[in-house]
Amino acid sequence: MSQLALYLLLFICGVFACLLYRRYFCVRIEHYRNLAEATFEGILLSRDGIICDCNQRAADICGYTRQELLGRSLYDLFAEPYHATIREKISTGYDRPYEVEGVCRNRHTCLFEVRGKTFQVGRHTMRASSIRDITARKEEEVQLRKLSAAVEHSPASIVITDTSGIIEYVNPAFSRLTGYSFEEAIGQNPRILKAGDQTEEFFKELWDTLTRGEEWRGEFHNKRKDGSLFWEMASISPVFDEQGRATHYVALKEDVTERKELLDRLEQMAQFDMLTGLPNRRMFLDRLAQTVAVAKRSSHRFGLLFIDLDGFKRINDLYGHEAGDRVLKTVSARLSACIRISDAAGRIGGDEFTVILGALTHYSDAGQVAEKILLALQRPITLPNGQQDSIGSSIGISVFPEDAEDGDGLLATADDAMYEVKRSGKNNFRFYREREDI
Repeated sequence: MSQLALYLLLFICGVFACLLYRRYFCVRIEHYRNLAEATFEGILLSRDGIICDCNQRAADICGYTRQELLGRSLYDLFAEPYHATIREKISTGYDRPYEVEGVCRNRHTCLFEVRGKTFQVGRHTMRASSIRDITARKEEEVQLRKLSAAVEHSPASIVITDTSGIIEYVNPAFSRLTGYSFEEAIGQNPRILKAGDQTEEFFKELWDTLTRGEEWRGEFHNKRKDGSLFWEMASISPVFDEQGRATHYVALKEDVTERKELLDRLEQMAQFDMLTGLPNRRMFLDRLAQTVAVAKRSSHRFGLLFIDLDGFKRINDLYGHEAGDRVLKTVSARLSACIRISDAAGRIGGDEFTVILGALTHYSDAGQVAEKILLALQRPITLPNGQQDSIGSSIGISVFPEDAEDGDGLLATADDAMYEVKRSGKNNFRFYREREDI
């Protein structure tokens, strides 16, 4: 075979191979094109932010023809406030679904769920994006939430307001509980129910939570139309539109008045002496522990008085238990009158009382309060039978941190000081450790 014939044969083989490769390549391209066209999602391929390919579904979603989309900026399909978000997703290669506001050909806005993949081809940044129009689905979800919240026969009280708090809907349970009819409630603000004893900070926290788009849970102390008071446990949730903006608030509320009153009674019984109203031993010890913790953090001094009544048994034996109860009530009232708001008194036993004196400037300041209490308790007490009698008291004083650095130690040292008073004649006060004023 001549050299020319060999070259000719090689040329023909090359041409044939190119034709085969081109046919194979075109078949593969057509295969991938068919896959892209078969999907229910819009698919966009952009290069450096410019659309270079798309499927027909993407054109249909956006309201353009395929040819009109090619060469257009990717950002033309999205509302201006979301451009920065999209750029950030592309630059970071974010590949999870996210929601943005889309802009169709007729400037009609919609909500897109977008997901994409970023890759490099030479010096170009490529982004393959899928888009799905979820506007209708979002509208249906909002409507379902509103309808499900406004169940007419719910035993719970349900209120729907706009974002300024104006009532747009109440269910029959609301009317039964509050006394306000549907017609009377519509157009009003829920503040018509305010009892007036909850702080502005309470309502500020409520509105701050709602404006953040979060659910608020808490208790309201409210007033019915007839003026009677009641407690409600409420859950208030925002309802959002397709742009993610709150359009309404839905409140689901339950009357918890009886439960609240029962819990309050149980708590009162658990923490307060039922006769005098003062904190009982359990609550007083808890307050003492808190006072110690605060004093340690702030490095300040405070005092503890341990008070035992002198002659209380004689009153009980001579006049009866009713007279004894009168004495204990009178003592608690006089103790409370002798101390500051920042101090705390408690009854920890039959005729034993304690007082926490907060933030003493000088060690000896506690003695001035003890002397005031002695004089107050010595005054005559009118008993149930009209007679008057009097008692005394023995007071032991311990000071934190000089005498002890914990609650148990302070009680023990104050108790020791009180018994020293008892042994030395009663009706007096004594420090656990006498010392120079500091």
